[in-house]
Parts: sequence; C-alpha cells; structure tokens
Amino acid sequence: MKKTLFTAIAAFALMAQPVFAETAIGFVNVSRIMQDSKAATSVRSQLQAKQKAFQTELNNKEKELQAEDDALVKQKDKVEKDAFDKKVKAFREKAAGAQRQVQEKKAQLDKAFGGSLEEIQKSVLEIVKQVAAEKKLTLVVSSAQVLYGDASLEITDEVLKRLDAKLPTVAVKF
Repeated sequence: MKKTLFTAIAAFALMAQPVFAETAIGFVNVSRIMQDSKAATSVRSQLQAKQKAFQTELNNKEKELQAEDDALVKQKDKVEKDAFDKKVKAFREKAAGAQRQVQEKKAQLDKAFGGSLEEIQKSVLEIVKQVAAEKKLTLVVSSAQVLYGDASLEITDEVLKRLDAKLPTVAVKF
C-alpha cells in the first residue's frame, strides 16, 4: 500500500508542470523625463535665477571685502601694530563669516533642488504605476537597465505627457 501510494505521488509530481505567470514588461527613460518634463524645466529655471542672484550677492560681498583688504594694506604703516592686528583679525573673522554664509546658501540651494527633484520623482512613480496598471504591465524597469527592448515596450512618452499635465511646475522652496 505504501509503495503504491508513493508511486502514485511520484508519478503525479512528474506529470505536474510548473505554471508560469505571464509577465508583461515595459520600460521608461527616467533621465529623459527628468530632463524634458515641464516640472524639471521649471525647477532648473528657478534654480538658475536663484544662483544668478546669489552670484551677484557674492560678487558684491567679494568687492566689499577686497576694498576693505586694500584699505587695511594702506593703513599698515600708518596705524600702531596692535590696532592694525585687531583690524586684521576682525577682517579675517568677517571674511570667514562670509565664507560660511556662502557654504550655507549653497547647501540651501542643493537641499531645495533635491527636494524639488524628489517631488517630481514621486509623481513619476505614481504615473508609471497608473500606466502599468492600464497596460497590464507586471514589471516596469528604467531604460538605463535595458540593453535591448522593442519600442512598443517603452512608456516614456505617455509618462512624460501625464507628468506635464499633472505637474507643469514645481515651486522650489529655498
């Protein structure tokens, strides 16, 4: 009895075929979306405007510090050494403070830019999920990971069109 049961189970196991779920694949060019979308373009233009204003401010501060440095050089022989040393120390502290401000502003710009890009990427992911559901795709990969793919598998244009409609601009929070 045991032998017959074992033989029946073994025969059944040999006859069973693995069932493979059909996988529908698509791919999306995220780099192109982050380059060409209206939202990304708006972020870049806002960032460039802020960088330009920051550069103007920086140039003015640099001119001010240079003028102060020139004035110090002229005073070197006309002022007592202790008084001159105090002025030099104060100037160096002021210059160091200006450099810290530059670094802080740069960090703020980087943080604002990163936050804006993250907002765009979240929307891209949501849209990719929607398109995948509509097209019954079970897997969507970045085109950066695709060596070859038939053009019919690419959903970039559809994702870009929907992103532009959903998120035409992103306010960069500086």
